[in-house]
Amino acid sequence: MRCPVRTNASRTRPETSAKNPSRRSRSATPDLARPGRQSTRSRETKKRSRADVPELPEVEAARRGIHDQLRGRTIVGIELLRPGLVQSEAGLTIDLLQDQSIDDTSRHGKYMVWHTEPMALVVHMKMTGQFVARGDGIPGFVSGHPVPAYDTELPHKSTHLILDFEGEARLYFTDIRHFGRIWLVPHDDLADHMARLRLGPDLLSDAFTLEALRDRLRRRSIGRIKPILLDQTTVAGLGNIYVDEVLWYAKIHPSRTAESLTDAEIDRIYEGIVETMKIAVPEGGAKINRSKALTDLGQFPFIHAREGFPCQHCGATITKTKVNNRGTYLCLDCQPERGRLSS
Repeated sequence: MRCPVRTNASRTRPETSAKNPSRRSRSATPDLARPGRQSTRSRETKKRSRADVPELPEVEAARRGIHDQLRGRTIVGIELLRPGLVQSEAGLTIDLLQDQSIDDTSRHGKYMVWHTEPMALVVHMKMTGQFVARGDGIPGFVSGHPVPAYDTELPHKSTHLILDFEGEARLYFTDIRHFGRIWLVPHDDLADHMARLRLGPDLLSDAFTLEALRDRLRRRSIGRIKPILLDQTTVAGLGNIYVDEVLWYAKIHPSRTAESLTDAEIDRIYEGIVETMKIAVPEGGAKINRSKALTDLGQFPFIHAREGFPCQHCGATITKTKVNNRGTYLCLDCQPERGRLSS
């Protein structure tokens, strides 16, 4: 039986106890801003969202949290506060999750997949997505964008989805920029759906090899190495933080052209990706907010968000510039400009 549609998404309520979850499936209509005028929420969002976006390590942390703590638990309540979050295929609706469970999870790059009995849910946290799981029946976890603060009372005004699980557990999805998406996909169409994304090999998969990286960089020889690595069709999962870390590890200037790279330099890029993922994934991602690293100098991240600090390789001052309009951190002593594509 379908549950009634709920209106007034903007009302923020105090956090409800997960001990007696009473929500059934409810959705809400989005707030509409006046045409040609920026809403107060949009202005606040621009001021508050100066943090790097969820990339592979952050998405993998969310997947592991859901897999380890919520998999197999019956979903007993659904509250969809922003209908635009969900995109459906073949007439599927979020209501179908009622009394179902997440049976398995998977991930490719920045895309996470929840496998349920009625359908697959393909989840992308986009720029500012954040998952928080709380409740007396689970340890709880947080992952994704650091705004709002992980200890913020929930639901927040930008909380868009709440799932209640049996056994005193609740999952919140919050997204201050409203770019996050969940696609509801029939099981038989999942492979085609993922293929249409044209993603390169996932960084944690067996398909990501030195040979695969060499081949893809040779095919993309024209252009700067940083945007090539950011392109998810090259390899899936790298974003601005981790490309900076990888190129610093490999001692390669981010504006170098791919065609200028030697085999030895591509080897170092591959090694840098592998080593960076080894550090970042267990940590649940980089701890950064407002363009400042929150960890001590010498801890990860080593270069990104460290402007003005000494390079951990050579002691020179870390600088910040832009490459293809992306904020970029580097050490000019370690990452010389040979083979650089001029602006």
